Amino acid sequence: MRLTVYGGAGRIGGNKILLEGVDGRIFLDFGLDFNARNEYFSTFLQPRKFALIADYVMTGVIPPLKGLYRPDLAPETLTAEQPFVDAVIVSHGHLDHYGHVSLTRPDIAVYMGEGTKIITKAREESKPKSAESLFSEAERTIHVFKTGDRFQVSGMNVRPVHVDHSIPAAYGFIVEGDGGVLAYTGDIRMHGPRRDMTIDFVEECRKTGVDTLVVEGTRLAESVNSSEDDVEVLMTKTVLDAGRRLVAVVVGMLDFDRLKTILRVSELTGRLPAISLHHAHVLKSLSGKGLRMDVPQMADGRLVAYLERRRSGRYVKPDYPRWMANLIDSVPTVREDEIRQSPEKFMLVLSRAEDIIELASVKPPDGSPFIISTSEPHTEEQFLEMEKINRWAELLRLRLHHIHASGHASGPDLLNIIKQISPKKVVPVHTEVSQLYPSMLQREKIDVEVIVPVYGQSFEAF
Repeated sequence: MRLTVYGGAGRIGGNKILLEGVDGRIFLDFGLDFNARNEYFSTFLQPRKFALIADYVMTGVIPPLKGLYRPDLAPETLTAEQPFVDAVIVSHGHLDHYGHVSLTRPDIAVYMGEGTKIITKAREESKPKSAESLFSEAERTIHVFKTGDRFQVSGMNVRPVHVDHSIPAAYGFIVEGDGGVLAYTGDIRMHGPRRDMTIDFVEECRKTGVDTLVVEGTRLAESVNSSEDDVEVLMTKTVLDAGRRLVAVVVGMLDFDRLKTILRVSELTGRLPAISLHHAHVLKSLSGKGLRMDVPQMADGRLVAYLERRRSGRYVKPDYPRWMANLIDSVPTVREDEIRQSPEKFMLVLSRAEDIIELASVKPPDGSPFIISTSEPHTEEQFLEMEKINRWAELLRLRLHHIHASGHASGPDLLNIIKQISPKKVVPVHTEVSQLYPSMLQREKIDVEVIVPVYGQSFEAF
C-alpha cells in the first residue's frame, strides 16, 4: 500500500491522506486547508465562482489531481472519464477534515459517521449555500457508519473506531489491505470526558497489530493538559464572582462537550443558559436520532434560545432565514430586553467571538465577564480578529476571560498512544512540529521508524 499526504503535512488541519492499494485508491479525510487558503484569499478576495477549482489548484489549496473534482467546476485539464479515487472517508465533522469533500466528483462515495452526517448537515443548513457545501445541489452517495461497523472499499477493509475529540462522532480508522494494517487517529485526545473511547481505539489497534500509524501531533510540543473538569471549575468561579452581572460565553456550535459543561455551570450557579440559535439548531437536529450521546433537550426548561434581532431589528419572520424561522416556532426563546432587565439570571451562550457585538444592545453591567471558551488564535488573521474583540470588550466595559481545554492530545499522551499501539512506522500529520517526533520517541526508547511526510510525495506504507 502506498501513502501520499496532500494535506496536513507540516500543517495543522486540511488533512488529505491518500491510500493506494492494488485494487484502487481512497482518501482519508479531504479537509479545508485554512492556512493555504488564507495565504491567497480573504473576506474580500475570494476565488472566482466560475473558476473555483482552477483558483484553488493554482494556489495550492487543493491538489492538482485529474479525475478528482466535480466536472461542472473543474477545468478540462483536470477532468477524466474515471474518478481518481473510489471513496473519501471522513473522520469527523470539523471543516479542516471534511470541508472540501464537496468539491469532489459526485460519483466518488463518501463515508462518515452517522452523527457526523447529522452535525455537518445542521451546520450547513445555517450557512448560505455554495459549491463548497457538502449537501448542495450535487447528488452524491453518503454512507454512514458507527463503531463496530466494517466496510470494504478499493479492496481495503476499513474499521471505524470512536475516539474522543472536541466534537461528537469523531473516529479513527483501522485499514487492512495488501498484506498490512494502517491506522489513522484522526484528531484525538486522552484528557477529555470520553477518554474511554480513545482507549477503545488504541486497544483495537494493539489487538489488530499495526504496521503504519498515521498520527496527529497538534500539541506535540505541549505537555500540560487542561481537562473539561478544569474548565468547569474555573468557569463556575468566574460566574459566581460575576454577582448580579451578566455572563456571556463563546463556544463553538459543534463543541458538544463544552456546551454540556456550560449547562452544568449554569445549573450549579442558578442561571438559565440562553444558547444561540446555531447551538439550538444542532441540538434539535441530534435529538431523537437514536445516537449514543446525551443530547440536552430544549423542552425540559433547562435552557432557552437567544432570539437575536436581524435585518429590520423588529423580530418579524421575514428577517430570518428559513431554518431560523422554523426553529423559532419550536423552541423556547428569550429576547435582549429580558436579559437586559435581569442580567443576573442568564448565561448568554454565543457561537462566535464576533457575536460580542450583540452585547451592544443587551447593555450588560460594567465588569460583566465575556468568556471565550474556544482555541486561542494561532494565525495572523485570527490575531487581528482577536484585537477587534479586545476593543469591543473595552468599549462595552467587559472583563475578558479565556477558559478552554484542547481537543487534541498533549505530547506525552501522543507518545504513550504510539507506545501502546507499537507500530513499525509512524507518519505525523496535522502538526507544525513533526520533526520533533524522532527525538522524542528515541528519548522514550520507543523503537519505531518515523516518516515525516512531504506534500505530494508517495512512499510505501507497508
